[in-house]
Amino acid sequence: MILVVIGGVAAGAYALVRAQLDDDERRPAVVAFTEAWERGDYEAMYRLVDADSRRENPKISFLADYKRANRAATVEKVRVGKVGPLLSKGIVKVPVTVDTDDFGPIRGELEFKASEDEEGVGRVAWTPALRLPQLRQGEDVTRKSGATPRRGNIYAAGGKLLDSDDLGASIAGVGGDKPTGLNRLYDDRLAGKRSSTLRFGDRVIARVKGTRGKSITTSIQLGLQRQVNAALGDSVGGVAVIRPSDGRVLALAGLAVSAPQPPGSVFKVVTAAAALHYKKASMSSSYPAKTFATLSGAKLRNAGDSACGGSLTISFAKSCNSVFGPLGAKVGAKRMVAIAKKFGFFEQPDIPAAKISTIPEADEMKDAIAVGSAAIGQNTDLATPLQMASVAATIANKGLRIKPRVAGTKRERTRVVSARVAANVRTMMIANVAVGTGKAAQLPGITVAGKTGTAELVSTGDIAQNAKNTTAWFVAFAPANNPKVAIAVMLPNQGQGGTNAAPVAKRVLQAAL
Repeated sequence: MILVVIGGVAAGAYALVRAQLDDDERRPAVVAFTEAWERGDYEAMYRLVDADSRRENPKISFLADYKRANRAATVEKVRVGKVGPLLSKGIVKVPVTVDTDDFGPIRGELEFKASEDEEGVGRVAWTPALRLPQLRQGEDVTRKSGATPRRGNIYAAGGKLLDSDDLGASIAGVGGDKPTGLNRLYDDRLAGKRSSTLRFGDRVIARVKGTRGKSITTSIQLGLQRQVNAALGDSVGGVAVIRPSDGRVLALAGLAVSAPQPPGSVFKVVTAAAALHYKKASMSSSYPAKTFATLSGAKLRNAGDSACGGSLTISFAKSCNSVFGPLGAKVGAKRMVAIAKKFGFFEQPDIPAAKISTIPEADEMKDAIAVGSAAIGQNTDLATPLQMASVAATIANKGLRIKPRVAGTKRERTRVVSARVAANVRTMMIANVAVGTGKAAQLPGITVAGKTGTAELVSTGDIAQNAKNTTAWFVAFAPANNPKVAIAVMLPNQGQGGTNAAPVAKRVLQAAL
């Protein structure tokens, strides 16, 4: 009988101890401390430090100790494993991995000693040895680096230094502490890496060998670049030249990448491809001659209120808003946005200072007139010559888009439309230059596929003609049946695409071919 009672008391005591452990705030304090460490929230970490540790390590010293250690070890990220159980004397063991830029991961198990203050709040005893795995008491964290390696060069396609003339230099940018241009995009490759040794006190923890800076060769052709710039003359505008077969950018001039403008009717290349791809039109489709189309109760007029229609090809050649606005509405907002994205809209180019080209998102185009306006390159459409040259290059490359690039070997491919759809759009683009609004881009003995664009910067329906109210565009590729180059010309505030941009495009094509 006595043994039973004693057994009952022992069981009750064990239950009491277990309950006390369950309510213990020591292990949760270590969990909170290490979670804050993962976030890089050193202020929150310090709030969990116990009073004795605070007296030994004021906040300013605590923060500075971590800053120095992180800088020396090139810390990028802290990863905490599963926090262990609460052991005797308040010890909690935690596996920690610290990822560094120079030295790779540093791993180890840290021992935290936790306690509860007078109010029952969990606290962590802290010393500078807890800053990094494997660090011991009294050790400082230091890094010694070797000499800066020689920086690589940036070459133009012909082997000359890209910055050997002003136009190439604007793309190459500068190296140094704050690199720009291609020097910024390829800084790690060009700069190489200094040798480094990481020490904890006198102990060598890690060594990395230095690497020499590597040069890069770009696709920019300096001679062509100068000719393209000359073709622009004194005009404020932009020109981009791309090789369709591999996406290589051959020349960029003026506002080629940095000042997106409404693309106007050059965007009809995208709309024509979408209409054929989604079977909202065919090459045998025919449309009545109209001066405008009515969408959502609003008039979408042709340029100069001209009557326009006929076959799909002639409607494209004559740049009929009354045909392509409704076609865009038939394709629908979601599909127009989807195919625009495949053509490269909304994508960040891998070109220095290049801006993203956009059209309204699908949920922003709430009715047919909104979609129709975007389909003819208005609404809030914005594009750079680089982007529209890529659109032309995609059609030239049989519907396969290769993301434009000036360096590197990686080709990012996207099947936008089928080869058949691309061939049909090419037929329409040939007609635009042969018999339509792009005649000024014709080349003797060479078939040019192109499209004009005259983007309204303000509504021009009820005001007198003024070149400053429109941006002139022309996109093209040539030779049409064996494309060598694709181009886009943009001339803000300079009138009609066929009158102003097409002649510039002709000179660019002559130089490029």
